[in-house]
Amino acid sequence: MVVLQAEELDLVDVLFIADDSDLAEMYRLKLELDGYWVRTIGLDSAVAAARARRPDIIFLDLPAGETERLEILKVIRRAVRRPDLPAILLAGSSGAELVRAGTVLGAADFVVRVASAR
Repeated sequence: MVVLQAEELDLVDVLFIADDSDLAEMYRLKLELDGYWVRTIGLDSAVAAARARRPDIIFLDLPAGETERLEILKVIRRAVRRPDLPAILLAGSSGAELVRAGTVLGAADFVVRVASAR
């Protein structure tokens, strides 16, 4: 069970979905320094985490060539009943297929990462 302190209740709640724990930790630290409350979670646990505490925004890591992972955005938005839930995609490539698929799903922004955290 997650217990929040009073000062954490006003922070923007980020659900960071990534299977690479080193990458997730790097972004978690940066986002927390910028004043966000961040939960990092693997793809398999993302829907349950979103239901447990509805995020204000989703960051979704997409390794190169894995655009099928975008479907998790639909599932989470439906699960938390927020079809407009903003999402930022962190992609291993900038392929046209990814941009097209992300746009269809209403991604707020794309960040192309050129290297892994490892």
